[in-house]
Amino acid sequence: MPAYLVRLIDSRQIVGFFFVDQPEQLANSVNDWTEGDRCEYVKLPAGGLMWPGSAVAVPMNPGPENDANWDIPELPFASATLSESWLNLLYGYPPTLRWTKLKPRRKTDSTSPPTPTPMGSGQVIPMRRPR
Repeated sequence: MPAYLVRLIDSRQIVGFFFVDQPEQLANSVNDWTEGDRCEYVKLPAGGLMWPGSAVAVPMNPGPENDANWDIPELPFASATLSESWLNLLYGYPPTLRWTKLKPRRKTDSTSPPTPTPMGSGQVIPMRRPR
């Protein structure tokens, strides 16, 4: 599944990294955070997000939910870094880098489908009983 970097067009601020099968699916994910028609994206090369050195074990164990002080621990992104290929893209090193405007998600029709027209009255066909 390809990864995409999405940013705002005007300010160039990062919206996020998204993983979707097709670029057309980005609008659904991006619209959870901001208006997709204000964004553009670029497909990321092979690479990823890594935790060099010590990392947190997964799955993370937040403890029992019935504890009064139960709290989900924060994700340790402060110690994470990106692969060199993703960092190069973030810093704009590829001279051929082209951003693509995100196509807005298709608006769904809020009206229900039309009610089918009723068929004419049924016709009763007499059947003979077997002998």
